[in-house]
Amino acid sequence: MRQISIILFFIAFQILYSQSGYEIISSSEDELVIKIITEPLSEDDLRPFNLLIGLPTPNLPTIEIERSAEKSHSFQVNKTSPGAVWIHNQKVNDLFTGTLQISPAANPKTYFTDILLRIAFESTISQEKGIDEIHQSLLAPKVVNWNIAKKWIRPTTKNRIEKSNLPDGMWINFKIKNDNVYRIDGKLINSTIGTTSNLDPRSIMIFTGSAYGRDKTYDLSQRLVSESKVPSNMVEIPITIYGESDGNLSDSDFLFFYAKGPSGYDVNLNKVEWHQNLYFNESLYWLLIPHDSSLRGKRVKTGNIVNDGPLEANFGLTYYHYEIDNINPQESGLAWGDQSIKPSASIVQSIDLSHPLLSAKAAGVFGMIGNETSETRYKNTDHNISLQINNINLSKLNWSNIGLKSGSFDIEAGLLRHGLNGFKLTNESENPNSEPFFDFLDIAYQRKLIYESPFEFFSSIQSTDITYKIDGKNIIAWNISNAINPENRPIITLDNSYFRVSIPQDTLQRFYIFSTEDIIKVDDLIMIGEKKWNVLRSVNNNAKHIIIGPESFRTASNSLINHRPNTFYSSLENIYDEFSGGNKDPIAIRYFLNWAQNNWNSSPSTVLFMGDADYDYRNISGFSKMVIPTIQIGTLNTHATDDRLVAFNGTIPEMASGRFPARTEDEVKNFSNKIIEFENKINSESWRQKITLVADDPSRPEKESFELAIGKSHTFNSEKLSKLIPDFMEIKKLYLVDFKEVNDGTPLGVTKPLATQELLDIVNSGTSIINYIGHGNSTQWAQEKLLILNEQRNDIELMNTKMKLPLWIAGTCNWGHFDNINEESFAEELIRTPLDAASAVISTSRGISVTSNIQFLNRLFNEIFKNNNITSKTIGSVLQSVKTGGSDGELFHLFGDPAMMIPLPGNIISDAYVNPDTISTLEIGTLNISSDLRNGSGSLALQDAQKEVSVNFFYGSKQESISFQRSGANLFKGSFTFSDGIIQPKFRVPKDISYSKDFANIRFHIFDPNGQEAIGAVSNILLTPGGPSSDVEGPIITFETKSGRLLRSGDHINRDSELKIRISDPSGINITGEKGHELILYDELLDKELFLNDKFIYDINSLTMGSSSYNPEPDFDEISFSVQAWDNANNPSEVQINLTIVGLDKFELKNVLNYPNPFYENTQFSFELTQDGEVKIDVYTLGGLKVKSFPSSFFSQGFGIIDWDGRDDFGHLLSNGVYLYQVKAQNSITKINHIGRLAIIR
Repeated sequence: MRQISIILFFIAFQILYSQSGYEIISSSEDELVIKIITEPLSEDDLRPFNLLIGLPTPNLPTIEIERSAEKSHSFQVNKTSPGAVWIHNQKVNDLFTGTLQISPAANPKTYFTDILLRIAFESTISQEKGIDEIHQSLLAPKVVNWNIAKKWIRPTTKNRIEKSNLPDGMWINFKIKNDNVYRIDGKLINSTIGTTSNLDPRSIMIFTGSAYGRDKTYDLSQRLVSESKVPSNMVEIPITIYGESDGNLSDSDFLFFYAKGPSGYDVNLNKVEWHQNLYFNESLYWLLIPHDSSLRGKRVKTGNIVNDGPLEANFGLTYYHYEIDNINPQESGLAWGDQSIKPSASIVQSIDLSHPLLSAKAAGVFGMIGNETSETRYKNTDHNISLQINNINLSKLNWSNIGLKSGSFDIEAGLLRHGLNGFKLTNESENPNSEPFFDFLDIAYQRKLIYESPFEFFSSIQSTDITYKIDGKNIIAWNISNAINPENRPIITLDNSYFRVSIPQDTLQRFYIFSTEDIIKVDDLIMIGEKKWNVLRSVNNNAKHIIIGPESFRTASNSLINHRPNTFYSSLENIYDEFSGGNKDPIAIRYFLNWAQNNWNSSPSTVLFMGDADYDYRNISGFSKMVIPTIQIGTLNTHATDDRLVAFNGTIPEMASGRFPARTEDEVKNFSNKIIEFENKINSESWRQKITLVADDPSRPEKESFELAIGKSHTFNSEKLSKLIPDFMEIKKLYLVDFKEVNDGTPLGVTKPLATQELLDIVNSGTSIINYIGHGNSTQWAQEKLLILNEQRNDIELMNTKMKLPLWIAGTCNWGHFDNINEESFAEELIRTPLDAASAVISTSRGISVTSNIQFLNRLFNEIFKNNNITSKTIGSVLQSVKTGGSDGELFHLFGDPAMMIPLPGNIISDAYVNPDTISTLEIGTLNISSDLRNGSGSLALQDAQKEVSVNFFYGSKQESISFQRSGANLFKGSFTFSDGIIQPKFRVPKDISYSKDFANIRFHIFDPNGQEAIGAVSNILLTPGGPSSDVEGPIITFETKSGRLLRSGDHINRDSELKIRISDPSGINITGEKGHELILYDELLDKELFLNDKFIYDINSLTMGSSSYNPEPDFDEISFSVQAWDNANNPSEVQINLTIVGLDKFELKNVLNYPNPFYENTQFSFELTQDGEVKIDVYTLGGLKVKSFPSSFFSQGFGIIDWDGRDDFGHLLSNGVYLYQVKAQNSITKINHIGRLAIIR
């Protein structure tokens, strides 16, 4: 009997402002029933969304759709197919899956509130087995029917082949550029191996990668061609050796063979297609001289003689391809062109053709790439290109985008000639903005079989025997239809050369004609020597985490490798050698990771790409920064993604990946040090309990009236995310609509500097996660320059987190555009910053729609805080576990180590309570916490209830408004200690509360000396008004240094010193920030106010005293500021202080005074030291006689006092008169003297 799982849960994709989501009605091995529920409050709720369904077999099941309750709507929605449709089918981590796209909209004007989907599965044997960590971390979160689907997992049988099947010997490699027959002379081989001993040439072998000179990245990453397993690395190709029969390789011997280059013509299903290699320009081949000379290499075999056939031909079908990749117009993706054509301009491309048959027609294809002189918003400039030969029109192309466009054409008989043929391309567009690029020209024509130099041709007929007549002598004809195993065709030599072949049915035959005198010589062999081909393919490797980088980064990565348990470093060079025959084919990385996951003793689940990348694989620009390649996708809507390096069967990743875009070894060292320092010394401060949500405003840069909803969505969608965050996390909201505009005089005009400053304050004070939703580009947030990185302004330089490193999540366009050659993205520079700025960054490599962004962020935050808890997964696993095969997921990249944990606290305490649960103002409450921690410390924060606010703004000239929930004020922030498992910290409620009917919230964080910690919250606290207070005095305000030295006006401090503003009051300090009752520091020199409410923290176990820190500007020699504070009973105080700033490295004696002077009985010597030092005082008569000496004493930095009773060294009173005194101060470096006068009058 099949088990049926009834699951009653609801997952909302658009919580708060959306009521769109799905409900699993029933889930069994026979059928999955899903109910789609839609109550749209914005157009986002009607956008399609995807679900990943686990399947028992590779076949996509049928879907029965029942729609009900069709209603109208007023939103702008593109035409969609309502219901559900399969959009992707892939085996992911041993489970067959299908991606289901669900569309609630019925048409642009209506939608269905209820859609019922019945998915019937094929019958199969279910048995839950082989579930491991990868399945649980990557599959379980995104497969909606996981409870059933996990029984359909079929783990791959590990390949236990350990020993390489390649012979041992001396390996030599060389490179070729084109499809051709190549020759290697015995003299070159002998000089390369440097031996005079006899070498039996019969043992010589030549190998190349399994792709036979080509790349496989394009087919597997763009066309998504299916490949069931990782192919063998190397294949042997047959060769011919002249002179090998004597068993000795002499200098006059030579070998030759057919080899494919990076680009060339391939035959696919009897269709001849040009393969343009976009990844490397030269193909690597390997020559092997085995240690065992008895081995025999593959040789080109001669085919059987074919009897005379009914047909004879002196012509054959040949192809010519012209394509030169000079520029990538988009600086992205895979569209490379030659030269651009301006309106009304023409270019003539000369094509050298050999002996075309004048009586035969020809055909061709030419390609263009759309391009605009000035970029338009929708990139839809009209292009119109004509193609001519000899002023005869061949074809026209019309299109309106920046993608590829190709067109076919026919050439009438007699138009082609032997030698150069001019093809003229003219831009006939009437749009002056049209400037497309010429891409390629491909010609297919019948040629006469006249031999002047090596050439190839295809048979023009099939299913018959035929004799080909070649006009030439002393030639060789190879049938290269099976290029990996060419066949020599016997030549019948009369006046000319003939060879006969049988042409099979439905098969193209391909021939290569050459003479040994014309073979291209290989003139550069590189001796490699002994080589192991199974370092990475060894089944004995063990790792959970892999780092892939160049060999040059290995040493710099060692500290991180040693820090991260079970980590394996693989050099990119080894990956290329073992998985693509040494060619720089990016797909080799995918092959390696797939092989490691399915064959190593322990399967790795995370991979860190240690190196930068860009779009220029071949360094055509000359400025490529490629270290570890990424995968460029597309030619029109292009993007870069690392996902397809870890998506082994399609587009859904099967490992968690991250990238550190290192350019140098120093950057690798800095990154490694940052991660190690962060993880080893991550502190238990409350910043890890804070999440910051940042949202762009709706005011700009929207250009159309219907785009108002896009502008508002930034705030609305941030509000949606806030509802996914549990109450034990503090949410700090920074919405730009809440800040005033300032005109900065630039063309765009408006900035919001107070918002920027608040964001930097949040970053520097510490927050675990920063999430931004809004407009942006690769170096900027918001048109108002909330954050920016350019030559004039670098906001990263203003970040000083002191290792409180946040995870940045930026669902905005291009902020993680890491593959641009000419510009570094903000995300890259954040993660590169040594020991500061960011622990990791999740952002998009290209533009993303509002809908795709919020749908992805919803899945991400749901996974981080799944079941109202905090994930225990690594940051990479969290990110990859919510990727379901859609393009939105591919846009999001992790910059950082995927094996790192998100900087959030661990264990959650859910049963804490407050006594009493209803508290009046100025009363004291007690937080009661039960925990296994016995002794330690903690922090707590009491926060008032949220309140809804409405903010007005101008959209163009029209006033609009937007509403959102503003976080309640912090009412109390303190710290405490506990022992013997009794955790009962206290807090006080101020008068300034919101008097809301909603509950207040108290969050706490506890930790012990062993590093164990826990967090929690109590969210049912009701606050009520209390009685009047007898306290009528304002708080006491004092100032001190970080070391505790009390400061007074006139004192000095060191430059870059941190000041503490200490405030105390019996009623406690008002930190609510309520208007008129703010805790404010006013800097008179800068004429700037600084709000200290969020910076104030009570002393440990105190309800009456606390402090706030302040770092003065270092560019001044003095500071003057005042502080205004209120107590919880709303009594104010204000104090001003003036201080002098001195250099950190300068020892000075300042403010030396003697008082009273003159004196009668006693006096004091006072002075100030800028650093710790020894002080000695001597008193002299005017004649120079020393009468009193004070021994040298140590004084700390700051003020010092020495008392004197007017007696000499013998205890006698000195007589009246004037005396001199000398104050001597010194430290280990500097000595200072000060001489003054004093008078004694008795």
